[in-house]
Amino acid sequence: MDRYTIEWAEAWAARLSQDTQWAESAKSWKWSVLIRVGSDSAWFLDLFRGECRTIRVAHSDESADFILAADRATWDRILDGNLAPMVAIMQGAVSLEKGSILTLGRFAKSATLLLEAAMQIDGHSAESPAPAEPIAVGGDGVAGAEHHVSFRTTSGRGLDHDSLPMQLYQKAKKLGIWDPRDLDMAADRGHWLALTDPERDVLTRLLAMFQAGEEAVTLDLLPLMRALALDGRLEEEIYLTTFLFEEAKHVEFFQRIIEEVVALDADLTHFHTPSYKQLFYEELPKALNRLDDDASPEALIAASVTYNMVVEGTLAETGYQAFYTVLEDRGIMPGVTKGIRLLQRDESRHIAFGVHLISRLIEENPSLMGVCQSRMSELMPLAMASITELFACYDPMPFGLKEEDFVQFAMDQFGKRMQRIEKGMKVG
Repeated sequence: MDRYTIEWAEAWAARLSQDTQWAESAKSWKWSVLIRVGSDSAWFLDLFRGECRTIRVAHSDESADFILAADRATWDRILDGNLAPMVAIMQGAVSLEKGSILTLGRFAKSATLLLEAAMQIDGHSAESPAPAEPIAVGGDGVAGAEHHVSFRTTSGRGLDHDSLPMQLYQKAKKLGIWDPRDLDMAADRGHWLALTDPERDVLTRLLAMFQAGEEAVTLDLLPLMRALALDGRLEEEIYLTTFLFEEAKHVEFFQRIIEEVVALDADLTHFHTPSYKQLFYEELPKALNRLDDDASPEALIAASVTYNMVVEGTLAETGYQAFYTVLEDRGIMPGVTKGIRLLQRDESRHIAFGVHLISRLIEENPSLMGVCQSRMSELMPLAMASITELFACYDPMPFGLKEEDFVQFAMDQFGKRMQRIEKGMKVG
């Protein structure tokens, strides 16, 4: 069936009418959508609370609550399964000409399922490559073997000091050696006590989310280190030794804030919302621990996207922005603010390593770009929901924080991570 025809639109609408998963995800959606396909055609989607009333040709002067526009080549890439829908929107390949980015972020899963229904009409659907065989244990100089035959550093091959992992290692030795116990938080406790109850509550929530997140990434990093060691990636493993040290240090940093500034000795689990729990309690450990049994390139990309691109590169970066908006703008809690700056500098190296790892794997097998995009799109709804669920706990929101600002910031971070990976591929 030819795309962008009346028959195609009718088939799309019929498929949505049978798609219970989409209907459930869109049960609160109540806005019309107009999709522009270059200058050739435009399609009006009458969608309301999980029901697709119709998909038809849009009138020349017709508008809608949401307008998504791209050239035909971009829409074809999406419908062929070569470009994840939400990744296309985040990167700007699909333009949001009208509509709230906040609302779109809340319904990221619904938007993805909406377009996936169109992908399936003529047999096109995104398919991940078959998983590669797990890497073998053993070999010349490879960690985890029953015995070593030789070692790289005494075999004449040495280390690649020009590689990005070794450059990050050198930076970590110079910039990552800071002690959370050395931070002067003498004034921070007084500033804390001067805040209102709602202000303290939202900051405690942020701290509880960061603290558990830092503990989670510390606990879940080891499988990635083992996988790269078994693959003989010595430079990458060397850098990851600093990675683990820094994550442990971040746990100590946030624990000190909770103990000395907040002065709270209580269970903070109730601050973890459902989407936050799904991401940190389930998706993160599942993706990383999978590497113990399956260290295929597909599994490595899924793990790095989860850890480096989403947890660190998107949610943590958005959390830093919230702290800066509150603390720096008001000139309060200088010790905490300084620690956040140092912590973010550490995390920037972690994100750079994730971009390196994903880019290397895709360069070796370009078809893995689909795995990367698919994982990004899969986790985006959880990341966005973690933000919106936080804001839903307050009315009004303390400090005048605006939900749409942080949803937009998070989506920008998603887009930047994908652009960096693509840029690394072009350079490579």
